[in-house]
Formats: sequence, C-alpha cells, structure tokens
Amino acid sequence: MKKNTLFLPISIVVFFCCCSLFTSAQTNPKKEKVRYDTIIVKHVTTTAKKPPPKPVAKPEIVIPIPEFINQPSYYDKEGNKLIKLENATAQMITKKKTLGLQGAKQFLSMDAPASKIRFTAKKDIVFIIKTSGDDIDLTSYVKLYMFLPADQKREVTINAKEGVLNDKDAGKGKLISISIKMLSKDNYMIQLPEQIEAGEYGFVWVKNMELKEFNVFGFGIDWKSSD
Repeated sequence: MKKNTLFLPISIVVFFCCCSLFTSAQTNPKKEKVRYDTIIVKHVTTTAKKPPPKPVAKPEIVIPIPEFINQPSYYDKEGNKLIKLENATAQMITKKKTLGLQGAKQFLSMDAPASKIRFTAKKDIVFIIKTSGDDIDLTSYVKLYMFLPADQKREVTINAKEGVLNDKDAGKGKLISISIKMLSKDNYMIQLPEQIEAGEYGFVWVKNMELKEFNVFGFGIDWKSSD
C-alpha cells in the first residue's frame, strides 16, 4: 500500500498554523489610538498700566519778614523781597479860616511834594508789617492816607469842621481803605484796593491823636503811559 505524501500529519499542520498566527500578531499588532486634548491659548502681550503721574507740587514761597516792628514794607512778589518805605515825620496842624467862619481843619503836613520811594503797579499792591504783638486790630490805629502836594509839601486833612461859609479847600487828600490778613504770629499782610490812583501815599500811626508829630511811611504810585 502506497503512502500518501500529500497529507501531512495533523500535528504538523496545527503547528504551522499557530506559528503563522503568532507571526502575524507580532508583525501587525493593533495599535491603540492615543488621544490628546489640545487647548489653544492666544498669547497676548500685556503692558502694565503706569500709574498716573503725580502732580508736581510747587515749592512753597516763604514770605520774608520785616526786620523792624511797626514799619510796613512793600512786598515785591516777583523777587520775593521787601522794599523799605520812606520814613518821614509829619506835623499835625490845626488851622482856622476867617476866625472860624469858614471852619477849621486838622491836617498832616510833611516835607517834599513827592516821595523818593515809588512803585509802578496796577493791582496786587501788598505790604508786610511786623508788630510787637500788643495790638489786636491793626486797622484801629494804622491808617493809609493819600497826600496831595501843597506849597512844596504833602498834606492830608484828618479832621475838618464846617463853618458858616463854605470852603472848597477845606479838605485835602483822603483816607484809603485797606484790608489786613494775618500771616503768622505778629506778622500781617496789608492789601490795598485793586484799583488805586497814582499819587502820594503814606501809612500813619494815629493811635494817639493828641501828638503833634506822627511817623509816616510814605511812597508814591506811578502808572506807565502804556497802561
């Protein structure tokens, strides 16, 4: 009986099948898909906000103080300095006209028709005065008068009494209203009206009206022709 060579033993066939499957699994393994979570972030360049610039504080101006008490000085704002006024003496004169029929007047008279100390300004005319600290209300005894030239002198009427006959020349000059502001203890600022006439002026101490002589701190105001 001839052997059939075309048929292999079953064990061999099974062996080859297993090897084939094993090789196929090695060469073509099933790869598991890897999933990635993708987050897209937009890159934004941020510039830190600068704090608003702090306002530059102006340096505080320290107003100078007069060296001597009860002597007003003109305050030059541009130069931040004090300018001394004319220190003069005025005589208190009482005069009757026509035996009193035209009245009587008391007036202050001092030498020279004009002061050598002069200022050119329209407004913000300011003076600084230092006191001894004894006086509470400066306006009670510090007066500012406008003097008028008269016979090579400067005069201002303090008191005038009308007589039976009118006298147009009874009053000369006038009292100027001032305002006083405290700067510090014993130091004050004297402010003049915004509009003041050109002419001759003087600060007078009238605390004791019985005196025959008074200290006057005089000055003149001039206007520029272009003003």
